Amino acid sequence: MFELLFGIELSVAALLLRVAVGTVYLFHGYHKFGGSGKHIVETLESLGFPVWLVMFAGVVNFLGGIALILGIFTSVVAALSALWMIATTWWCKAKLKKNFVSGYDLNITLLLVSLSLIALGGGAFSLDNLLRI
Repeated sequence: MFELLFGIELSVAALLLRVAVGTVYLFHGYHKFGGSGKHIVETLESLGFPVWLVMFAGVVNFLGGIALILGIFTSVVAALSALWMIATTWWCKAKLKKNFVSGYDLNITLLLVSLSLIALGGGAFSLDNLLRI
């Protein structure tokens, strides 16, 4: 149905989603470990996030971003990323009282794309497909 309506194969859609969201996760994860990592960890700690949770997020974001771009363990990485987005969305809304725009809009977008990747999988253009995972 999707292919008939939009003329695009689902594997191409999965590839585009994987690369787009994988890049976002990769850069967000890098900042938890990279040059500004200490500042981000301190900021999240001051907001009440436990350090281990920030480190978990960094691993999921950074390594998960690479995995999504390559298309390896796509559904597992997308599920872990979705769980993190649920946690951060709840935190932004319940604890920080942020509004949707400039608050948790990116979280919701990344959550929905992650859920889409769980459903789509890696597609034909992925290591998942090549390795039959």
